[in-house]
Amino acid sequence: MRDHMADTHIHIHLDGGEAAATPTKARRRAKPKASSPTKPKRKASAYSKTVGREMKRLKKAGFRGNVMKKAHSIAKKKHKK
Repeated sequence: MRDHMADTHIHIHLDGGEAAATPTKARRRAKPKASSPTKPKRKASAYSKTVGREMKRLKKAGFRGNVMKKAHSIAKKKHKK
């Protein structure tokens, strides 16, 4: 039945034939920065790490109040010892 109908759809070949042979624009590489003395990374305190962990825990639990305020109050209690 379909033998007499003309083939009207478009064929796109992605085998890397002619299209791959044409060069594409080369990406610009970032120039290396002048070698300056790098700053040492800041060390996070145990308190700030506790606050971060508590914030993550509260958010995961779906706490609907002020997450940061609650996390700081919990961290203060933990570090009071």
